[in-house]
Amino acid sequence: MMRLTILLVIMICAVTASCRTEEQKKQEASQLAQKRFQEIDLSQPDKYPLFDGCGELDNAANCFFEKLQEQVAIKLNNHNLQFQISQRDSVVVQLLVDKKGNISYMGLRSEAVNERERTIDSLLRARLQHICKIEPAYKQNVPVNSSYLLPVILKPATVQPDGLSN
Repeated sequence: MMRLTILLVIMICAVTASCRTEEQKKQEASQLAQKRFQEIDLSQPDKYPLFDGCGELDNAANCFFEKLQEQVAIKLNNHNLQFQISQRDSVVVQLLVDKKGNISYMGLRSEAVNERERTIDSLLRARLQHICKIEPAYKQNVPVNSSYLLPVILKPATVQPDGLSN
């Protein structure tokens, strides 16, 4: 009887120890995952969004920004502002590339505080929605939303000899 009791106690201890070990393994795995997550730099994608013509081996960031600038220029080309500017000016816009690769206008970098900035924001919002679709940014091999700041240069309209402006 004593042997049976000792054997039963040993078995209970062994089962309890293995359960505790499984729980400890789960805790260790959770702690390791948390540590690795904290080490990830979320401020930069591992892979920038890709336009057609930008290979992954090229300088992807430079190519992305050049193509993005081209797409914004195409969307804004031949559009006259509702007010006159006498000299070149620029604004910084925030664009979003969602995890499906859609590019859209999010707003001016700084809040539009005067009538001129509100007009520019309204124009950009109308002209820059759904710019195009590209390959999205990736972080840890998962497509992610990413936002970018892009300067946009505003040029004064030139008056042609026949009185029409560009």
